[in-house]
Amino acid sequence: MKKTTWLALSAFLYSIHLFAQQGLVGEYYDGSNFERKVMTRNDQKISFVWNMSAPAPGMDPSDFSVRWKGRIKTPESGNYLFRAHVDDGIRVKVGNQMVINAWGMHDSEPFSGTVYLEAGQMYDLQVEYFNGLLEGEIQLYWQLPSEAPRFGGLLGYNDKIIDSKYFYKPASQVPVTNGQVASNKPVVAPKPAQPKPATQKPTVQKPAKPVAAQPAEIPKDTLEKYIPKNILFTQGKSIMLPESEPELNRLAGYLVRNPAVQLTIEGHTDNHGDSAKNLVLSKERAKVVAEYLSGKGVAARRIRPEGYGDTRPLQTIASGNVKNRRVEFLLHY
Repeated sequence: MKKTTWLALSAFLYSIHLFAQQGLVGEYYDGSNFERKVMTRNDQKISFVWNMSAPAPGMDPSDFSVRWKGRIKTPESGNYLFRAHVDDGIRVKVGNQMVINAWGMHDSEPFSGTVYLEAGQMYDLQVEYFNGLLEGEIQLYWQLPSEAPRFGGLLGYNDKIIDSKYFYKPASQVPVTNGQVASNKPVVAPKPAQPKPATQKPTVQKPAKPVAAQPAEIPKDTLEKYIPKNILFTQGKSIMLPESEPELNRLAGYLVRNPAVQLTIEGHTDNHGDSAKNLVLSKERAKVVAEYLSGKGVAARRIRPEGYGDTRPLQTIASGNVKNRRVEFLLHY
């Protein structure tokens, strides 16, 4: 065989090897806390929307979790911004640093974190995700150091879904075939992360915000606690607006499918007006939500409405705050 032909063949085979090693190993579980593994597969990117559907047969579309493992290769040195858009919870660990930790119920919300990485290095990457209610969604983005926008992101960021060419299998694993990880010799272990130069310090700018109030203690039997975004009432009254119905319909469907789950509804107000009247109003609003869910097939004995008025604010400022006017849901057994 001619030398040029051999070199071309070698390059071709090497490119196939690299492609096969790219992507992440995704472990899919039934249950929101990795209870029962259903499948393992290779995912080229982390960009999924499960609209009331499960990633695979045998998984509850409203109660599942995924753990992605692999390595990520960095094209340049500097501060990387990682951003995840999720519904519900996520944890992202790069190397030995937890970059994003938002392990709770969220309604299609963004979370971000910054970490310094060296060019050309392989860093261990682990992404954990769960969906605990209704539809699920996750996208993982990053912003390269050279693409950091001016004005600290005031006019937006230049982050993109992380492309598969930056992802590699864990050092001890190789391509996934028919949902199973095949065995092979481990590839060379990644070089240890180099310490960040003392002259370069990551800066994370955070907008000033009101002082957070001391959160109320959550009962130990609580599965999840979350604040819905679209439960709306007429100002100063317990008349629920029609815009609230889609979200409550989804919650009712989840409760009907999971008859062992109990629900506590907490009504809250801001500190405007008389505290005694606020307490009554918060209780009435919680009862209205409970009655609506009962009308959708959820047994009344499974629902406990409570009202706390202005005694449990999310934020404390002199003039009150709109975020304190809310309904909270606690799911528990």
